[in-house]
Amino acid sequence: MRHFPEIRPYQGREESVLRLLPDLLSNRDVLYVGARSSRIDFGELFAAAGMKVTVLEIHRSNVEFLGTVAWIADVVEGDVRTFSADRSFDLVFWWHGPEHIREHELRPTLQRLEAMATNAIVLGCPWGRYLQGREYGNPHEVHLSHFDHGVFEMMGYETECLGRRDTPGSNITAVKELSAVSP
Repeated sequence: MRHFPEIRPYQGREESVLRLLPDLLSNRDVLYVGARSSRIDFGELFAAAGMKVTVLEIHRSNVEFLGTVAWIADVVEGDVRTFSADRSFDLVFWWHGPEHIREHELRPTLQRLEAMATNAIVLGCPWGRYLQGREYGNPHEVHLSHFDHGVFEMMGYETECLGRRDTPGSNITAVKELSAVSP
């Protein structure tokens, strides 16, 4: 784990992903897990790179909005914990979503996502305890888990932590390059 303690809250996230996965934008086909009208992190970056983005989203009103976004190729209403695709994606991008499921659901959910990706998985979540309840009328916005970088490292992810643990705006970036994983 690399730690960048002096990064201000909510800052440095794009740079963190690009440090861990410099060829992020060379991926063409992306499964983007979770988005809403006020937050599609990295979305403009992916669109500008010409990436084909499929969004998986659980909350119906978000699904309806996302269906109107021109650069999103497809929107699937579903739950990341049970979703299965009939095809693979170059990249699975689950940004600030792991904290919305229970800790015991993380490993099987990541295994399912890893099976759908050919190149890499990118994750982001708060670092440590960050309470959040229902927001924007969406019951799925509740933070159900509070992770430390070690949880992801035990599953083969390279991590960086931004800011300070248990501080709003802190961040864990976790990347697993699947092409680098031995069979």
